[in-house]
Amino acid sequence: MGERHKNIKPIYDLVVKKVFRNETVALQFVKDIFELPAKSAKLIEGNQIFTANSNVDTDFNIAVDILVELDNHAQVIIEVQLAKQVFFINRIWAYLCKQVNDNLERLKQKEEEKLAIYKKLPPVYVAAIVDQNYFDGDEAISTFLIKEETRNTELKMYVENNTKDIPLLKIVFLELKKYKENLNNDYKKIRWLEFFGNKQYTSKPDDVLIQADNLLNLRNWSKEEKRMYDEVTRQQDHYWASLAYAQEEGMRLGIEQGIERGKEQERNTLISLIKDGYISAEVAAEKLNISIEELDEYL
Repeated sequence: MGERHKNIKPIYDLVVKKVFRNETVALQFVKDIFELPAKSAKLIEGNQIFTANSNVDTDFNIAVDILVELDNHAQVIIEVQLAKQVFFINRIWAYLCKQVNDNLERLKQKEEEKLAIYKKLPPVYVAAIVDQNYFDGDEAISTFLIKEETRNTELKMYVENNTKDIPLLKIVFLELKKYKENLNNDYKKIRWLEFFGNKQYTSKPDDVLIQADNLLNLRNWSKEEKRMYDEVTRQQDHYWASLAYAQEEGMRLGIEQGIERGKEQERNTLISLIKDGYISAEVAAEKLNISIEELDEYL
């Protein structure tokens, strides 16, 4: 089955933000993936996350694409990654904890009673849409909760004005490369793998999904949006083109010194990608055909 859209990548940052700026689409995504009984959603741009009493670096902030706040006060951080990144799960946990702390600080400034602070503290969940595999097994959708070790009882929390307690923590990974037809999951979840994975739909899309898909139609984009998308695509392609150039340069020189120089350039490029968090050490070692231990000598 071919791609739905030939000229656009649904998981590029700019495209994800455009999709989730549509509150109807954002709400349906969160309801499908987290099974939350929300009726409305309010979007907060990524650069507004972690602003209260934040002591993290600027480049730390922009990794979060968007924050969805629901009418039941729950918040969902939506994070997208194209390449497998070192310590990605650690960073997700840091984003989540920082958001909870900032919510707490804001409540402290507004509420006089201490108990009211915790009564109104919203849970924060994370949806991670990743284009590389993070977990063993064939499951394309992985949901993580906090449960009691022997009784399997889920830890939940009270949220003001909610009819029942809701999960204290929920982190959902959508691993796009594990998608295949006839996955053993609720199709309301599977369809988002198809959407962001740019696959053909295996069931007739409803009005919300059609609305989301229309947002990927470049004919409906402004000139500025197209320009920005072209720039993002150019930057992303540059990383991988630089690797190919390093290999070709070594081959072109055709002598031992030139080959070594090409290998060194390729190695330096890969090390930069590791340090910037774009690829893991495992991926770099595989491309260089060396062991992790040998790669560690250059890091």
